Amino acid sequence: MTNKTSSDTSSLSTNDYALAKEALSMLDKYRKLEGRYTALFTLNQLSHECADLNTFYPQVHQAIASIMKATNFYIALYDQTFNTLDFVYDVDEKDSFPPGPVDYNKFEGSMTSYVIETGEPLLVTPEKMQLMEKAGSIKALGTIGTDWLGVPLILDGMVIGVMAVQSYNEETRYQEHDLEMLTFTAQHIVTAMTRLQDRERLQKAVDARTRELMDQIRERERSELLQESLYRISELTNDATIDIDKFYAMVHNIVGQLLNAENFYIANYNSAEDLISFVYYSEQDSENLQSKFAPRKFSNGFTELAITRKETILLNRKQMFELHELGHTAKPQTKTQSWLGVPLMQEGEAIGAMVIQSYHANVIFNDNDAELLNFVSQHVATAIKRRELALFEKQTHELLEQQVKLRTVELEDEIKQRKSIEEQLKHAATHDALTGLPNRTVFLDMLNHAIACWTRKPSLQFAILFLDLDRFKVVNDSLGHHAGDVLLQKVAVGLKELVRTKDTVARLGGDEFVILIEDLEQKNEAYDVAERITEFLSTPFLIENQPVFIGTSIGVLFNDERYQDAETMLRDADIAMYHAKDMGKGRYEVFDSSMHKKVQNAMTLEADIREAIDNNEFFPYFQPIVRLDNQKIVGFEALARWHSETRGFVMPNDFISLAEETNLILAIDLQILQQACQQLKRWQVAYNRDDLYVSCNLYGNHFFDPKLPDNIEAILSNLDIKPKHLRVELTERALLENSEMVLKNMMALKKMGVKILLDDFGTGYSSLSYLHRFPIDVLKIDRSFVNNVHEHENHRAIIKTIIDLATNLQMGTVGEGIEYLADAKLLSDMDCMYGQGYYFYKPMPANAIAQYLISSN
Repeated sequence: MTNKTSSDTSSLSTNDYALAKEALSMLDKYRKLEGRYTALFTLNQLSHECADLNTFYPQVHQAIASIMKATNFYIALYDQTFNTLDFVYDVDEKDSFPPGPVDYNKFEGSMTSYVIETGEPLLVTPEKMQLMEKAGSIKALGTIGTDWLGVPLILDGMVIGVMAVQSYNEETRYQEHDLEMLTFTAQHIVTAMTRLQDRERLQKAVDARTRELMDQIRERERSELLQESLYRISELTNDATIDIDKFYAMVHNIVGQLLNAENFYIANYNSAEDLISFVYYSEQDSENLQSKFAPRKFSNGFTELAITRKETILLNRKQMFELHELGHTAKPQTKTQSWLGVPLMQEGEAIGAMVIQSYHANVIFNDNDAELLNFVSQHVATAIKRRELALFEKQTHELLEQQVKLRTVELEDEIKQRKSIEEQLKHAATHDALTGLPNRTVFLDMLNHAIACWTRKPSLQFAILFLDLDRFKVVNDSLGHHAGDVLLQKVAVGLKELVRTKDTVARLGGDEFVILIEDLEQKNEAYDVAERITEFLSTPFLIENQPVFIGTSIGVLFNDERYQDAETMLRDADIAMYHAKDMGKGRYEVFDSSMHKKVQNAMTLEADIREAIDNNEFFPYFQPIVRLDNQKIVGFEALARWHSETRGFVMPNDFISLAEETNLILAIDLQILQQACQQLKRWQVAYNRDDLYVSCNLYGNHFFDPKLPDNIEAILSNLDIKPKHLRVELTERALLENSEMVLKNMMALKKMGVKILLDDFGTGYSSLSYLHRFPIDVLKIDRSFVNNVHEHENHRAIIKTIIDLATNLQMGTVGEGIEYLADAKLLSDMDCMYGQGYYFYKPMPANAIAQYLISSN
């Protein structure tokens, strides 16, 4: 009985022990799960509650420390674009970490670098440290600790940093479950951190756009005030009921809203009597006003100086006395501190002057005031003249109107309306709606008529001018279609003024115009017209308060017995125009039969390009890209060159444009990309330069092809080239057409690890919207801004804006076309990281690059 009881008790104790052990294990798992849940809940709250990353990182540390020992803890972010490592947060008993982004290569061989390169979590004990050091996988950096545990921070499949904890004593040791816990936590930290980074980037972009809009608003308000003032002056001109003295006073009031015009006067100059009369004045100083502003003979006063020179005169007190001492002017008034006068010009002659002056040292006029008063004076001079004419016309009309009796008003109105409608319908059918010029149909009828007249009477010689605006697309793209329409209207008005009344100006469409010049006595008459048009269109047009430069290319064609119809003549004139454009634009060319050969040559060239693609005749030249701070080569831009079996060496300008027109450029680009990657692989192996990359240009139509990422991936895979060693360049045009497919291809390349560069930035649309939308890594600043930038202040402002914009969007910048040391230094001072151009290296064949790699290795 006793034995049985003892046996039963022993069995019961064993079962109870197993149950208790299992319960403790379950409790431990529960606590771990609870700790993990609490940490994740805390991290999720942080991404919403933290104001910025500076407060986020310490609280991440607290959350990690709540689930494991984390006395020594740091977060390091890796920037693949700039190859930098940034210890954004660190707490350590022994070591200190460098502030700000540092060169990633300095940490080569570290455990942090190991985790970034492998993308895998790592737990290092002293024993494992010895094995890995012996194998050459890592090397010791900083104070040697006990255990080190680090996990990668991964975003979209790419390692963007490392989170690590470490211990310096045996009391704190890490196990695999700590590694699992930290790995599990890391991805949630990346999500929260990315959300805060996106919020900060968005805030920066919003702040930058807000500042830009405020500047635009201030400029618009200033323009609106000026516009309103000019409109009011124009209104005064048309109101003949206003007394002339009141008219001048109201002009003074309008000017006073733009400038400090307490002391103001308007002087009229009568050249026939050589007399100056002050038609209006307002002065703070009331002494001797009548004698001071009495009419006088033209002499050597400062008012006379502005009229004589026909230019704006801005003087301070010292300059006024210097002019007097040189004998150029009479002695100035003692009280005058600043004097500003502008001539009132009418048809190239000064009809008077408008003047403001200051008697206080704290009111000194500047160049902006001078520019503004000069601008206003042009309208005031016109307004004065128009008002005088309006008054005269009004008096004349009043005398006539007294003799007119309107007994049939309704009938006359109806007749007028019908005629107006008929004329409008007829005009709409035969004229261009925008410019009011004859359209293509009317011009062809008139040209056929001219051919028929010449056939009957050979003495009736004639010519046609076919012209195209050289930079019209730039105006449309940068200022908008409304500005383009305004420009076309101004060009149409100017062309009509440049030809005789019997000549015909027509618009064919877009920015193409044609002119029919009849009754020619000699060909020089047509050449004179072409030269006048070229000169007229080379001068700037004021569109939306800013100067616009265009230019034109003109084709000239004379009548000939081989032309029996207008369409054929128009075709050959068009060919001559394109010949002028090919010869450099801003010129005219007369059609001859050789131009037909040029068209045929283009067809032959296209055939040769197709054959060259089949024979792999295209090959790359390489232009090094350098870091501006130390001028070390970091990569190369691959540029297409062609050595033809039949043509010899063909320059890019002779085949690139035709290749783009025919889409043959797509095959050329892929050949250059493959050859460039092959050459890069050779350099990497020969000179142990794993840090070099090659940058290849891709025509915009590549990005409309859904197979582009697969094609590039196949090339890289076959050549064993890492995607990070390839960069592709595209222009802004590709971003504006078929944007959804372009975005999809860019995202695929980005995910693959290929860097994307936006070429020629600043010359096209340059819109903030697509910079946010598309995954662009680097902006290449166009050579038109970089070349001689040290001599162009406005170019420096544009470049600085682009660099600041790229910095805010975490993009790199490359300055193109650097030809002088001063330009390179200026770009470096403005924090542009990279550059290329003839100052450093010209484009070279691959064998010429070797010596530079050897010297820098």
